[in-house]
Amino acid sequence: MNSENIPFTFQGELASQGFGSLDVRISSDFEALRDAWLALEVDGVFSLYQRFNWMKSWYEKVGKPARVVPRLIEISLRGQPICILPMGLRSRGPFRILSWLGDTHTNFHMGLYSREFLKGAKPDDIRSLIDYITSKVDGLDVLELCCQPVVWQGHSNPFTFLPWQEAHNHAFALELNSDFNAVLDRKNGPRKRKKHRWQKNKLKDVGGAKLLIAETVEDVDRILDTSMKQMSRRFDRSGIWNRFEDIGVGDFFRDLAIAELGKETPALKLYGLEIDGELQATFSGGVSQKHFSGCFISLTDGPYSKISPGELMIYLVIEDCVKQGLEVFDLGRGEERYKTSWCDMTVPMFDTAIALSKRGILFASYERTKATTKRLVRNNKTLWNFAKKVRARVYGRV
Repeated sequence: MNSENIPFTFQGELASQGFGSLDVRISSDFEALRDAWLALEVDGVFSLYQRFNWMKSWYEKVGKPARVVPRLIEISLRGQPICILPMGLRSRGPFRILSWLGDTHTNFHMGLYSREFLKGAKPDDIRSLIDYITSKVDGLDVLELCCQPVVWQGHSNPFTFLPWQEAHNHAFALELNSDFNAVLDRKNGPRKRKKHRWQKNKLKDVGGAKLLIAETVEDVDRILDTSMKQMSRRFDRSGIWNRFEDIGVGDFFRDLAIAELGKETPALKLYGLEIDGELQATFSGGVSQKHFSGCFISLTDGPYSKISPGELMIYLVIEDCVKQGLEVFDLGRGEERYKTSWCDMTVPMFDTAIALSKRGILFASYERTKATTKRLVRNNKTLWNFAKKVRARVYGRV
């Protein structure tokens, strides 16, 4: 399927607000939706990971080799886009699954929505729309949608109107303002300043630490090469499947970072913490609507690990975000000590797994059970620490 326009008529609350007759376009061509997509990026509701350049680059380098088939759903009213759902078809064994594009390389999965659409959307409207869309994608067994924020930019996620369950990982964010000291003070500022002074004193004999922000192709290559090596060692040691080693992932981050060099609001920006001529930590993230989303962080396991280069890196990156006039900084999903020590907001997340065929019932039930088990283990400190030790012992390679 390249592109298909399908008329759809709301019967619920949105119909009384002028949203009655919509055009639903299902396409596999990113370029065909470029104008509508970028129009929604001007004043819509979405995260960094739904930006056109991010999604298209991810699909070309990662999704296509993994045999993901795009199902880009554009919903328009009187010729104006009001919603884009960047989804894709993939297979797992005999099951055909419709899910968000971006896989685990994306911290927040959702659509792009006009604010008017979100304000008027009611449960019956959204359920009937999703039922209609899934009926137009042939051979579906399961609608599987993970890692979705319950609320974004003050708006309820319309996919909470579908059956869902709490995700095993929530996300963490920090509200920014123009005063970096005020930002620090919201989360134990005196301790952070004291730690920062101690770090600077420890590093004075080697010239201190320098925050490198990628400005050239050479910078991009240097930071990404270091990131991949540092993350590989950490994942191997912990027994974690390294999704950054999936086919095309390195090329995706490299090409996107290079394409975004010099832009005022880059979809991917790379940082490196240089000490004594070597990168001891790296950090990446992107900007969307004055919101900086952190994508990944990597740390040294060398002699400088004792001075906490990751914490020093985050300190300097947040300071840089304040200087840029950004309003929110997030560290993505997963409850880690360094995230909760910096962030003053929790972003609740949810997952959806809905069977769309008889054979899909088994898969959807399995996914819901797995997610519930993960959440129970993750929320129990004793079980979680035990699980991490077992994982490292069984799967660790270092």
